[in-house]
Amino acid sequence: MGAYWRPEVGNHILSGSEDSECDPQEWIDNPDDFNRNLTEQARAQAYRLSLRIPDLRIPNQIQGVVDLYDVTDDWMPIYDKSDLQGFYMAVGTSGNQYKNAPVVGKMMTEIITRCQAGHDHDIDPVVFHLEHLDRDINLKFYSRLREINEESSFSVLG
Repeated sequence: MGAYWRPEVGNHILSGSEDSECDPQEWIDNPDDFNRNLTEQARAQAYRLSLRIPDLRIPNQIQGVVDLYDVTDDWMPIYDKSDLQGFYMAVGTSGNQYKNAPVVGKMMTEIITRCQAGHDHDIDPVVFHLEHLDRDINLKFYSRLREINEESSFSVLG
């Protein structure tokens, strides 16, 4: 259906797009200047939800919030140091990584601690131990210098 939904406070439903091929995409050049009004896309999302919930009543006046989110080219986040000494980044998630925040905080702590102690994460990427899974992951996967992950969904689903 090219969309996702979740319950929202006040007996509302938050709807989002997965950028279906049938939907127009609008890429923004200037994040300080874009249309913050709902478009017909909001109504299309409501109709899609009504296919899932046939008893859903679609209001005459659809309301909501329009805003931007940041993504990387492959929609996979960057958890890395930057080119500027002492600055680090956890970006490009489109917001879909919020449930991963605790482990991301631990990964970033590991990267920051090691890099501040002189480790070169670009040459020798930090390997992070996932304590609850007893597995190691190479954080090069989230590097700002990585190649595009062609196996990504290229969507908000990551």
